[in-house]
Amino acid sequence: MTVLVELARRAVSHPHTATFVKRALHNGAPVRNGESTQLKPEDVPIWGVVVIYISIFIASVAISLISYMLNEVVTTLCMVESPMVAITVSPTTYEASDKEDEKETLLETGPTITLVNQKPITSSIRATLRHLVANAGRFARFRGFRVHILYSFLAGIVSTFFNGALPMLPGQPIIVAGITGAVLANVHAVWTHKVVGMPTEQSLWQRMPSKSHWKTLAVPATIASVMPYISLYLSFGVAMLMGLHKLEQEKISSCAAWTGLAVRILTLFVFVIVCTLFLCLPAMVTLIRIEASILPEDQDTIVPFDRTFGGKVVSKMMGGTGVVGFLDAWRSFNWEARRRLIKLFFKNFFIIVGMFIVLAHVLAAEVFVIMGPAVGKFMVMLREEDNSMLNDLLGA
Repeated sequence: MTVLVELARRAVSHPHTATFVKRALHNGAPVRNGESTQLKPEDVPIWGVVVIYISIFIASVAISLISYMLNEVVTTLCMVESPMVAITVSPTTYEASDKEDEKETLLETGPTITLVNQKPITSSIRATLRHLVANAGRFARFRGFRVHILYSFLAGIVSTFFNGALPMLPGQPIIVAGITGAVLANVHAVWTHKVVGMPTEQSLWQRMPSKSHWKTLAVPATIASVMPYISLYLSFGVAMLMGLHKLEQEKISSCAAWTGLAVRILTLFVFVIVCTLFLCLPAMVTLIRIEASILPEDQDTIVPFDRTFGGKVVSKMMGGTGVVGFLDAWRSFNWEARRRLIKLFFKNFFIIVGMFIVLAHVLAAEVFVIMGPAVGKFMVMLREEDNSMLNDLLGA
């Protein structure tokens, strides 16, 4: 981030920047092979530009909403849900006696009790969405979205403030992320309660946990906020150990060299997945389950939820704390639930990637249909201007 800010500052202060901006505004594109690459007004109709911008906006909103629904709402419910056991009782039956030397009588057999493990609601994305709509309305797919926007906005303000207030130190992003997560721990808990709880008429401030709960939430919120940055730092370290940061100095021409590069990239990819599974995921699950444990006892959850966490938590009505401990929150999330959550993340990933590919092709088709031959001129103009700006920056 610091490097980008420095490059932006040098770009703005460079004397050639004004010339570049004027050229861009006046569409003064260079000449290539004797033919001007300048776009004329008749090449791109105004209605076409409006259609393309509207399409991009709709596509961005659609991907954002679906990503929120899958990666925030459904996964949060999966982290909280405790599969229930159904008890079925068969009615009393009567059987005839088979003994020949006795009079024919009817033998009464008692009722049969059977325990059936119900399939978790969050094992299927479609079943989860149907359950949400049936219990909380059609917009329940995006429940908590406004609180999520508020949290993101406040997180941006807090992180910007501490980025400017704290001196430039190694690992500053980790420190800032941890402070931001701790400061806004109660706000994040409100979002979790909004997602996992049944619909209520309470306002945002009425849902806000008390100050006494902040001590419980601060530590897991801090850990959940810093783990992605720690994973990123570790991944950069592994990439540097394998020499991926200086590929331009390597001469990769032979088949063995390309194979070695592929192995290094694959190793880095596997390491990133391991960090996500063993660092980021446990931290997030622990935070969500601790936040769910402080949900008021008079409010029901929209999915089955074991408030005792396997008998490790005693409710306040029974004289206990009603809050699960840090380690117990993760340990009570058994392996079956972990596999279900990981499968859910993989499903979400492929759904989002598939949507992105489809929408990208739709937008590309719109651009070629509307702009026609102007697409080639536009691409050449962008390449020429990017090269010019890059040369100006490097020469600063």
